[in-house]
Amino acid sequence: MMKGTKSAKAEIICVGTELLLGQIVNTNAAWLSGQLSLAGVYVYYQTVVGDNPDRLKQVLRTAVSRSDYIFLTGGLGPTQDDITMACTAEVAGVPLQLHQPSKDAIAAYFAKMNRTHITENNWKQALLPETCQPLPNHHGTAPGCIISMKTMKDDCHFVLLPGPPAEMQPMFHDFVLPWLTGQITSRLKHVFVRMAGIGESAAETLLRDLIDQQQNPTLAPYASTGEVIFRITQSLSNTEDEDLIQPLLEEIKKRAGPYIYEIGRRTLPEVVRDLLSAAGQTISFAESCTGGLIAKQLTDYPNASHVFAGGLVAYQNAIKRDVLGVDSGIFERDGAVSEKCAVAMASGCLKLFKSDWAVAVTGIAGPDGGTVEKPVGTVFLAVAGHGHTQTESLKLVGNRERIRTLAALNAYRLIRRVMNESAI
Repeated sequence: MMKGTKSAKAEIICVGTELLLGQIVNTNAAWLSGQLSLAGVYVYYQTVVGDNPDRLKQVLRTAVSRSDYIFLTGGLGPTQDDITMACTAEVAGVPLQLHQPSKDAIAAYFAKMNRTHITENNWKQALLPETCQPLPNHHGTAPGCIISMKTMKDDCHFVLLPGPPAEMQPMFHDFVLPWLTGQITSRLKHVFVRMAGIGESAAETLLRDLIDQQQNPTLAPYASTGEVIFRITQSLSNTEDEDLIQPLLEEIKKRAGPYIYEIGRRTLPEVVRDLLSAAGQTISFAESCTGGLIAKQLTDYPNASHVFAGGLVAYQNAIKRDVLGVDSGIFERDGAVSEKCAVAMASGCLKLFKSDWAVAVTGIAGPDGGTVEKPVGTVFLAVAGHGHTQTESLKLVGNRERIRTLAALNAYRLIRRVMNESAI
């Protein structure tokens, strides 16, 4: 936020035709929005524009008319279609000139890479606006910069950052964030309440009056597949330490406690990993309809090897029988998609991997294979270990991907619950 004001509008402009064509996923906007929110800056707009000078200048002029901070990523390279620096300088009314320290840094970077031939267009990256604040790039050749300009309403700041995340993110942390901290008079504090086992509508109904009454802190729900996240945000001045979040958080816990699996940023697989690690225990998975997704979600996070004994993807009944020891009679009497099969898979998995806990899942993810008795979306889960065996049957809806995702999420929800109950 600007000095002497209570709020500031920011927007993010990501430059590159490759973003519009879907050749590159635009992760920069999401990352920057999160960082700016933590710094106390509200992002009101996000725009993606191609490598077209007229359209980029039009977007920049619109941004100047409505925003105090304008963050641009991309288009700072040496080629002809890298137009961000020149277009922004033109809109700001500042001429470009050679910035010798940036030229020297580019030469040093190429020398470090053992590149002796530097083409002339590389020096284009050393042309910076005359009155800007240069931002060194220690991870590439394209420097960034901050351009400040006077408008009829107030100061306006352009912050130009390179497109590659490996260059953009450290530049933001090393140079932009310290500068930004000196500009703002307040900050935002966020707390995330993550829930599973309850739908978005039901969760919002539980907390409707708290959402309607919000001022500071604010309460906002976000839904993703299978879970609901509530974000509590308090606006603080840089000298204010009073915690207004805790009373609201306690009220949320009273109402929705059974569904809350995390107050923070960890996902369910992370929570289970940490529970296992704290207990010094291991887990294994026997997966049918999820095809290894449950194991993947655990191993997406570091240190999974400390708690993950192993997993088996067992689609064919012969594998369930020969490797996991599922009795053939279960297939004949109850079917491979059944509670008894899930229990037998979990028991066999426990023995196979000699783990403390085993989770099994069997189901029909579709789009084919369903029956009247067991339609697509029928899933059975089983958890075995430490003298406990618990099962859960699910009737899921959606396409194949959604059913598999929900099955994996509920598997983690079940093992977390069983582990917590066994520790009581």
